[in-house]
Amino acid sequence: MKKLLLISVAAAVAFGGENLLVGAGGGYKKPVTEVIENLKKDGVQIEGAFANLGQITIQAKEGKMAAIVGDEAFLMKTDLDIKGYERIGKGALVLVTPKGKQIKDVSELKNLAKIAMPDSKKAIYGVRTTEFLKNSGLEADLAPKMLPVAGVPQVVAYVTNGEVDAGFINSTEAVAREGEFGSVIYIDEALYSPVFISAAKLAACEGNEACAKFIDEIKTPRSKEIFAKYGLK
Repeated sequence: MKKLLLISVAAAVAFGGENLLVGAGGGYKKPVTEVIENLKKDGVQIEGAFANLGQITIQAKEGKMAAIVGDEAFLMKTDLDIKGYERIGKGALVLVTPKGKQIKDVSELKNLAKIAMPDSKKAIYGVRTTEFLKNSGLEADLAPKMLPVAGVPQVVAYVTNGEVDAGFINSTEAVAREGEFGSVIYIDEALYSPVFISAAKLAACEGNEACAKFIDEIKTPRSKEIFAKYGLK
C-alpha cells in the first residue's frame, strides 16, 4: 500500500512536467481536487499529488512541489523551506464504523476487535489519534486492537469494506462520505491538539505566477465554499 502511494505521487510529479504541483494530505484530496479543477478551467496548469504528509514531505524535498495543503503543526516540524502559510480551516478527528455496526460512545471501543488508524508518525490524523488514545486513558486497552495503515483514505477503505470494526478519520472524509458509515462520532477536541489546515508555500512558489493564483484561489468565495462543504471552516 505504501509503495503504491509513493508511486502515485511520483507519477503526479512526472505527469505535471512544467505544471504547478500542489501536494496535500490524502484526507483532503476531494476539496483540493475541486479547487484545482476550478483553476484548470481558468487556464492554470496545475496538478495535485496526494498521500500522507510524511510521504508528501519526502517528495517536496526534491524541489518540484510549490505548495502543500496540510496540518500546520506537522509541517512546522519538518525541515522544509516554508516561506509562509495561508490558513484554510480547522479539521476534526472522527471515529466511524461500518454500515450496520453502531456504537454511541468511544468507551465502546473496548468491546471491538479491530480498529484502523492512520500512520501515527507520518499522517495528520494518526498523530491526533495517538494523542486521543493517551489523553482519554484508552491507550492500554486499545493498543492490541489498533491497525495502523498509511492514511485516512486507507482507513476509509477498511471501514467501508467491513474489514475493521471502526476507524479514525478526518471530518472532511466523514462529510464527503455521509451515508457510507454506521456511526460517526466526533472526538472531543480537548483530547487532541488542534488541526489547522493551511497551504504552505515552498521555495518553488516564489515568483511562480501559477502558485500565486493557487494561493489567491483558496481565499476566494468559491473555494471557501468548497472547503466548508467538506467540514473545513
